[in-house]
Amino acid sequence: MTIDLRALTGRAVDSAVGGPNAARKTEGKKNPQQTASDSVALTDMASRLMEAEQALGSGSVVDMALVSRVAQALQEGSYEIDAERIAEKILELESRLPAEVGDDG
Repeated sequence: MTIDLRALTGRAVDSAVGGPNAARKTEGKKNPQQTASDSVALTDMASRLMEAEQALGSGSVVDMALVSRVAQALQEGSYEIDAERIAEKILELESRLPAEVGDDG
């Protein structure tokens, strides 16, 4: 199976052989071990990312009603910032993030 990586490397690479000239060497040759169909297994993370992408693509990501309320409050001068709530949300988000690679603490 030839994988076209010209956009990245400037050359095609055969996944079975792997060399830079492998695509040229194997073109036109049939592999007796090759089956009629190929399959791909996605990791759980890839599946979740695909689901998230589909969900985002199916609707608006912006809550326009909230945007309108905030804009109106800003215009009226009545918008209040709750610094403690913001700090709590930042800490909550940080606790959900995975530890950095190489982080010993």
